[in-house]
Amino acid sequence: MPLLTLLRPATEQDCAAIHNVHLHAVQYTCIHSYNEQALQAWEALLDNQSYLEAMSDSNKALWVLEYRNIIQGFFQIDFKEAQLDALYVHPLLHNRGLGTALLQKAEDLARHAGLYFLKLYASLNSLPFYHINRYESLGEAVLPLNKTVKIKCELLRKYL
Repeated sequence: MPLLTLLRPATEQDCAAIHNVHLHAVQYTCIHSYNEQALQAWEALLDNQSYLEAMSDSNKALWVLEYRNIIQGFFQIDFKEAQLDALYVHPLLHNRGLGTALLQKAEDLARHAGLYFLKLYASLNSLPFYHINRYESLGEAVLPLNKTVKIKCELLRKYL
């Protein structure tokens, strides 16, 4: 029986698939939390170069989740900042435990790196997911996407 889910470090060959997941997650998952201007500004920030930079930075980790041999999710963690920079699952595969598997792996890596907590800036649509996984709110925040567009989010933290 083939393995349905595989978590592994990302490689250069994964960039297009990571971008695909990232783009679809922003376009379809965030649509009820942010307006079209915000979504377009967010999408403009997504590029393969940022994934390559994360892979080559020893203070960061970029992992992918393969579901049925196709990359359907990823996370990026910054160990220096004790921050989960990104965690996305393709919107067609939500509520199957893939996000939880990614989050648990990110937390395991953080613990192994000697971190005592993990923080993140959560998009409004992702708050229920992080609250279910025992992240506590440290308050509302605003993140600039470009010179004119800012989005509301929430700063969260979990002690590991």
